[in-house]
Amino acid sequence: MSGTDQMRLEGRLRKRLVRGTVAVLTVAGVWLAIPGLRSAGDDPPPAEGYWQTLPTGSWTQLPSDSECAARVHRSEWEPRPGNRAPNQTMPDVEAVRASLKARPRVTPADAYDARWDSQLLARVTGHHTGTTDENIQWAACKWGLADNLVRAVAVTESTWYQKDLHSSGACVEKRGCGDLFPGPTAASREYCNGIKLAGYDYQRDYGRDLCPKTFSIIGVMSWQDPAWGRMPGNQNGTFPFNRDSTAFALDYYGAYIRGCLEGWAWWLTDRDNPVDPAKRLDGCIGAWFAGAWHTKPADDYIALVQKTMRERPWLNRTWASPSAVCSWLRGCG
Repeated sequence: MSGTDQMRLEGRLRKRLVRGTVAVLTVAGVWLAIPGLRSAGDDPPPAEGYWQTLPTGSWTQLPSDSECAARVHRSEWEPRPGNRAPNQTMPDVEAVRASLKARPRVTPADAYDARWDSQLLARVTGHHTGTTDENIQWAACKWGLADNLVRAVAVTESTWYQKDLHSSGACVEKRGCGDLFPGPTAASREYCNGIKLAGYDYQRDYGRDLCPKTFSIIGVMSWQDPAWGRMPGNQNGTFPFNRDSTAFALDYYGAYIRGCLEGWAWWLTDRDNPVDPAKRLDGCIGAWFAGAWHTKPADDYIALVQKTMRERPWLNRTWASPSAVCSWLRGCG
């Protein structure tokens, strides 16, 4: 290539590329990798996000799956390329509905408004595919949540890993699974033996009658303690959809937060003495983690999510390239 041709090429590249990660392209059949540059179709979300949380009472105005798919800002930006398979996985909608319908939240215990089942769980589909951030945008749009809130919770729960695995096939804790049983019980045996039917026996990693309670990028719990209300298999109906589909996990999270914002989780916000709607969001964020309203663990979690929202680590290039998690028993993630 002559000096003149090279200058022309560099000029074209400056017009076509913007600051970012590594761009790879071909010139005359030769692959060029240019560190620090990114193609214009590979942009991360803006620092302020795309939309904000809708207030209590907005549940009647929420957009549909397809409407939110059309609103997603498409980009090839992907800080977690290992999420590709679950990012492209959509569960069978009828299977999802049947699993959740078989385990209704509205019980004689009177802990939930009837709309939790009819207007929230009945609406969860996981029917979207895209990059990790595109799935986050879709779920946030569908449930009227700030996309930066969902991004921050996903950082806190998993560092944006939906299903990181060791070379042995074991799940990487805090990167798509976690919240282990402290010890075996008859109830954990029923649960662990039930979820192994979905393709993997976690008891081989943790011991007999022991396995993760939560899965996914955003920490969706599958375990249902019989003390909370008996459900088939001690499962709440989310598994294996929450493990295998990024969109389902985020969709389910959105449903939970929206229902809590609406005041439909009476065991949290009290039907007879409801929390001021303007003050519900923080309590709902903490309840997702702690299962309780403004306890010390819940408030610590709220503070961590708020800090993450301010710092926006997903826009940091070093955060997009974390080190592998290795175990002498299970290999590396």
